[in-house]
Amino acid sequence: MKKGLFLLIFLLLFPVSCFSELSVHFIDVGEGDSILVLCDGASLLVDAGPQEAGVTVNRYIHDSLGLSGLDYVLATHEHDDHLAGMPDALSGLTVGKIFTSPFVSMTYWLKSILPVLRQGNLELAQPVHLDSFPLGSAIVTFIIPDVNSDNPNNHSIVLRIDDGATSVLLAADIEGEAEIALLEQEINLKTDLLKVAHHGGDTSTCEAFLKAVDPQFAIISVGAGNKHGHPHAGPLNNLKNRNITVYRTDLFGTIIARSNGESWSFEVSKAR
Repeated sequence: MKKGLFLLIFLLLFPVSCFSELSVHFIDVGEGDSILVLCDGASLLVDAGPQEAGVTVNRYIHDSLGLSGLDYVLATHEHDDHLAGMPDALSGLTVGKIFTSPFVSMTYWLKSILPVLRQGNLELAQPVHLDSFPLGSAIVTFIIPDVNSDNPNNHSIVLRIDDGATSVLLAADIEGEAEIALLEQEINLKTDLLKVAHHGGDTSTCEAFLKAVDPQFAIISVGAGNKHGHPHAGPLNNLKNRNITVYRTDLFGTIIARSNGESWSFEVSKAR
């Protein structure tokens, strides 16, 4: 059989989309968030955990996965359990573009991040509500709550990622005010997989918000024995009452959610 004909038959039987995969890595950073999203060779790091976790994130990206750089980085908001690990996490890597909360000063990026990067320039952008960009075959959409609040958590940048028939919502640290604001903004929040907001704290994951998202699976990024008592009983009960399968980093370590565009599978780094 000629090579060209063989290739044509192969592609008809096994289209390229069959080999694309979205993987979402919820890195165990203790009490904080750091999420690495990979799809078709493209990469996005969402937050980098607390300061002591930055080296862990860097080793995961560079040593465990063999990546020398990232296409995109997002800082969802300015709290240390999401942002303070960023300098160590990005040390020695190249970064294509950084999306930053408007509440994180440009001085921070230029003085704390630019010196640790392998390249000599830095592209910074502030996301626009409902703007989107492709990450391989997936589509990443920024969701920004329209809320008047003095609480920095409520100004977190939320991400929705769609890949084929599957989707994930990364809710950062939004609390009840922002959850209600998103419901009032009439945004499509329905997703298969939810990264539970604010580490399972009792000011987030209200019943109305959870009903709108209606996930099959949920991830809680949380530190064992943390001083806040996260996750709290209220959100856990809300998840349980809706029969949502829950994975927690304090119990399972780093959690990898993989999508083939039709369904999710999960890998964990330690047995419960």
